[in-house]
Amino acid sequence: MTGIWIVSGLCAAGIVAYVVYCLKRLGTPTKGTRIEKAMRPGTALVVIDVQEDFTRNSGKHAFDPAQRDAALAEISRQVEAHRMAGHQVVFIKNVFRDWPVIAAMKMAADGIGTPGRDGLKLDRTLDVGSAPVFEKSIGDSFSSPQFAAWLEEKRIGRLVLVGLDACHCVQLTAKGALNRGYEVEIRDPATLTTTPNKWAELKGELSKLGAAFA
Repeated sequence: MTGIWIVSGLCAAGIVAYVVYCLKRLGTPTKGTRIEKAMRPGTALVVIDVQEDFTRNSGKHAFDPAQRDAALAEISRQVEAHRMAGHQVVFIKNVFRDWPVIAAMKMAADGIGTPGRDGLKLDRTLDVGSAPVFEKSIGDSFSSPQFAAWLEEKRIGRLVLVGLDACHCVQLTAKGALNRGYEVEIRDPATLTTTPNKWAELKGELSKLGAAFA
């Protein structure tokens, strides 16, 4: 019996450790090899997590409809402007894949962002066209190897970030990019957050790290 209790205890400890790891990873920017900026002359507009589970949510975690519509309109303007300028445009989708995060989202936020939901599609206002769409399961878009490989293929060294939530996936992607030596600009009117006071503080932090705002 003692052996069984020891094994059970080790299993429980392993589960707890895994849960802690997943939740920590969710909000930690990634690190990677620094790019050779001189070899990356291109610019890409990165549209982050503008999915209907988040933009059209009517629960307690919903964005203010007027602020949402204004930001969505500005995001669409940015997409059009960057295409006209000959820049690349790329869309990022978030789908939670780690079971502790899925369980937490189902308990606390009606399951938004979890697999199988129709709301995972990009917002109806977006003109995606033939632009690539990459999936991630944590905050930083650089957690997607396909996204990082695409940036390398297209010789992108400057990223313009828009989308949501500014205090989570946008700022984490900005930090992941800065960690790798990318030039980063965040278009503030084209972002959304449910915690604007926190965003004001994070903007100061990101500016010190080298991000620009427009």
